Amino acid sequence: MAEQPKTAIGLDVNRSKQEILQNLGEFSLVLPLLVNRGLEANDRAKYLLALMQAARHHADQPDRPFSSLSEERLAAGVTDERLDGVVAGARPAGADAYMIPGVGGLHGDLVAAIKDMLAPLEVAGGGVGRSAERLETLLAEMPDLSADCIPGTYLDGIASADRQSGDTLHILIMDAHRALNQLQTEVATEMLDGASVYCLEEDDRQLVSAFMAGVRATQSLKFDHPGLGTTATRVGSRLLIQNDIGMTNAHVIVVTVDGLVSTVTYTDVHLERLSFFESMLDRFPVQWSDAQYRDGTGSLGQHHLVTGSYESPDRESLEAYLSYLGSRLVFLIDWNRARKRLGSLVKKKEAIELLQWAAEEGLGHMAFLLMGAERLVYDAIGLTDRVPVRYGEPLREVLGVEATLDVLRFAIRTASEGMLSGKSQLLIRDELRVELMKHVQATDRQLLDSAAEHGSLVVEAAQAVRAALVHLGLSDGGGFLRRAADRARSWEHRADEILTAIRLAAHRTDGADAMVWIVSSLDDAMDNLEETLFLLTLLPDDASAAVRPILVPLAGIAVSASREHLKALEIAKGLVVAASDDELEDFLVAVNRVAVLEHEADVAERTARAMLVTEAPDFRSLHVADQISRSTEDATDALARSALLLRDHVLGLMNLR
Repeated sequence: MAEQPKTAIGLDVNRSKQEILQNLGEFSLVLPLLVNRGLEANDRAKYLLALMQAARHHADQPDRPFSSLSEERLAAGVTDERLDGVVAGARPAGADAYMIPGVGGLHGDLVAAIKDMLAPLEVAGGGVGRSAERLETLLAEMPDLSADCIPGTYLDGIASADRQSGDTLHILIMDAHRALNQLQTEVATEMLDGASVYCLEEDDRQLVSAFMAGVRATQSLKFDHPGLGTTATRVGSRLLIQNDIGMTNAHVIVVTVDGLVSTVTYTDVHLERLSFFESMLDRFPVQWSDAQYRDGTGSLGQHHLVTGSYESPDRESLEAYLSYLGSRLVFLIDWNRARKRLGSLVKKKEAIELLQWAAEEGLGHMAFLLMGAERLVYDAIGLTDRVPVRYGEPLREVLGVEATLDVLRFAIRTASEGMLSGKSQLLIRDELRVELMKHVQATDRQLLDSAAEHGSLVVEAAQAVRAALVHLGLSDGGGFLRRAADRARSWEHRADEILTAIRLAAHRTDGADAMVWIVSSLDDAMDNLEETLFLLTLLPDDASAAVRPILVPLAGIAVSASREHLKALEIAKGLVVAASDDELEDFLVAVNRVAVLEHEADVAERTARAMLVTEAPDFRSLHVADQISRSTEDATDALARSALLLRDHVLGLMNLR
């Protein structure tokens, strides 16, 4: 059924000329034409293998969606539209056998394509492991296909890419293709902007130059890594551009241009990188085939293949597309290794997003890899002495997700830009260390932000105590006291949440335990003030007139101490980043003021207790009022402890800078 596709650039017409040249020994003149024919045959061979495998899979699972592989057929230059019905017509034929329409012809076309691939290698004296003998040996196992019936084991055998299981037609095709790519470079007649080219028409040259402009724009990002070798030639009506990308055998991109339509065929062993490649071309309306959904068990073995077609509105748009396409290839080199190395620091999805960002920013990931990747980051962390993390521990669990992503973006950018500009690796590492310290300082700032929120709640509670004392004995005093006590309970609950969050966050940064003690003391002040408001609700009404003037001065001191403590916290947030002499002076004055107020509270509390003994109308009133005095003074004690701990912590952080 399968009709042998016509070969390109008039090879059938020129066979006699080729034979004459070969007889004359002028192999150098005919070899480029044979290489062209071999490369075109490689596309046909891969398509035919894929077609037979797709037919077999459809026969096994007829209820599953399937592809006719029409896009792959067109990309391979096969014009017989009847082949689009092969997959749909396949069905099982007993145990381990399949009826595939025209399978004998398909197999014959496959063998013919392989022979076309081997021909230039034999002419050049570069046979692939005695290629003719290999092919003859492999075909000796071919079953009778005259009835369009083919064994499943034979289909598996010809498509296998597992060298340990023995030689196969698929392995022979891969070996021949690799040898053809090398031979193509050797027989190219000229270099065009870095590409090895031959048999180009005049209109082709500008397109190849556009593609190479993109390749050259970013190729420095691969540094000394091999890859990005490009060859180009004309095959019939199509311009063919091939790039070897990196060193992986199955990692190849072939671009064909026919008029204003450009088709890219991309093969990869990693499905994630294939999807990444597609995403890089999102700015163009490329129509992708669904081949990326294959599970790798088809004709490509462990490979994945995708084709994408872009129809340009005009020649200028076509050149822009080719240039952009060429500029993206460097970001595929060692992509999977970079993903894995980043994956030790963040989640897989986040690692891919980082690589997408690096490509969009024109930075790439090779410099990051060359400088040690995750080792670079862990070494910088080790030099900070502030982040308790061991090599291999997920960094996101130490710095947090956003801070970790920020650090990795900085590391990728600094490594790439630094190496490109000729900076020493020591300087780049120091710059990363400084950036990490900024994030540690940001962690300190975040903890102080939380402490300041806690401190503002303490101020609210202290002010509520003073206001409640003012309302003692008034007509609405009872209701005001109950509402104040209710608010204090909600403030105290929120303060506990803040303290818990600080405890959980403090383990991420060495030395941050001090913040736990600072806020714990602050939380003691909140507890005491909440207790004071509760006790005020228990005070008998007939004691209000006597007790109010005795306790109000102490409450006023508590308000002043809480405000000075909050002022110290707010100033400290700036000091951990950068300190001026004036800010430091204001901070120390605020801390000292809290300590002074604590002494004043001690005196006021003793005075209050002495007065209560003589002024309280009864023992119950004396007891409650005494407890109010004690808890208010205890709050100022806690504020003083917290302020002094804050002073030591902030001064310690400043000494580390």
